[in-house]
Amino acid sequence: MDYFAFGGKPFLSRFPPHIPGIFNPQDQAQQEGGVDTNALQALQAFQKAQGAGAKKEGYAARAASSRPAYDDLDVDDDDGFVKAPRALHQGYDANEVSQWPSSRFEVIRKLQDATRNRGQVVLMKNKDENRLVAVKIMPNRWVGTSHSDFVIEHPSETELPWQDVGCVRFLNNAKYPYACELLGVYRDEEHTYVVTTFATEGDLFSWCEGGVAPGRERELAVQPIARQIMEGVQQLHDFGIVHRDLSLENVLISAAEGADPSLQIKIIDFSMASTARIFRNCIRGKASYQAPELHSDQEYDAYLTDAFSLGVTLYAVLLKDYPWLSTRPGGCKCFEYVRKHGFRAYLQKRKLRNSSQRVVEFMSEPLVCLLEGLLSFEPSERLTLGERKWGNSRRSIWDLTWLHQGSI
Repeated sequence: MDYFAFGGKPFLSRFPPHIPGIFNPQDQAQQEGGVDTNALQALQAFQKAQGAGAKKEGYAARAASSRPAYDDLDVDDDDGFVKAPRALHQGYDANEVSQWPSSRFEVIRKLQDATRNRGQVVLMKNKDENRLVAVKIMPNRWVGTSHSDFVIEHPSETELPWQDVGCVRFLNNAKYPYACELLGVYRDEEHTYVVTTFATEGDLFSWCEGGVAPGRERELAVQPIARQIMEGVQQLHDFGIVHRDLSLENVLISAAEGADPSLQIKIIDFSMASTARIFRNCIRGKASYQAPELHSDQEYDAYLTDAFSLGVTLYAVLLKDYPWLSTRPGGCKCFEYVRKHGFRAYLQKRKLRNSSQRVVEFMSEPLVCLLEGLLSFEPSERLTLGERKWGNSRRSIWDLTWLHQGSI
């Protein structure tokens, strides 16, 4: 078998595996930026409350004992930009959770499984407002009654559902255009329901399976979507948030309302996100999307690892295939070929799926330049997303032509 014709994995395998991480505050607390500060702060606050004689009296009482006040958007004193709360779960007050009004919602169909959260996402109709909504349904025994409750029960879990909810609420309050709107969080005896606006076209994985074949026409169709994704992640970073699990599955597409034919992207699943930027020995995300430095024992910059994930995402959307199986050393022959010979040599070697033609024949030179910059194995040479923290010290994606002109 010609390995470079297939990339070592099935076509756009829906669920590249997550590499689990270990949450250990005692071992990681002294590594600057390496600890999951959102989980650690919640755990410490709850333990302090317990020491003062706090009792388990339901999720509202527990949240009140552990949640710092979060009333107004915080502004960075240095440059006046809005910044996220240091612990992202603070963006949502667990006291807001309401009784699930089952009579108000009509189930339409299941959208997808939410495997890591032991649940599923269901399309429902809000009959009172005559609108379609997406509802993530999770067992109460899994999600718990608050963020601190979840961390205590699942100390090794890397996906934090209350953090996702808090981050989305913060982004909504900050008028961030690339997040779904959080419409409510509800609970009954068995389940917790997180209700958000519905993205009509599904996730980027499903969207990129269709459309025209790889080539110049596809580049032109993808370019405005890619530009939105890049802008969306750049703005996240400017809020002080790194996503750490960017992928085809975590970008939704929705048709604009009214006569506007354009598509709008929404970035989802902030359960691995953080307001720290520098990490060490902390692997997050799906195997195909992980920047190579995650597998070293050196500190890494999550701005740059998010940029690498976007490079993989863009490649997959344009070519309907992943560039490699894994970035773990020795984990994928395709990736090792790039490491040894370079990205351009790989494009000359790799065949388009179900074709005898080489991948490079289906890419314009401006696109190759962008992908080469985003997928640089050396973080110091990787393109940035133009975040304000870099200033003019680094080349960014906006210095290249493809995002401005497409393949022209």
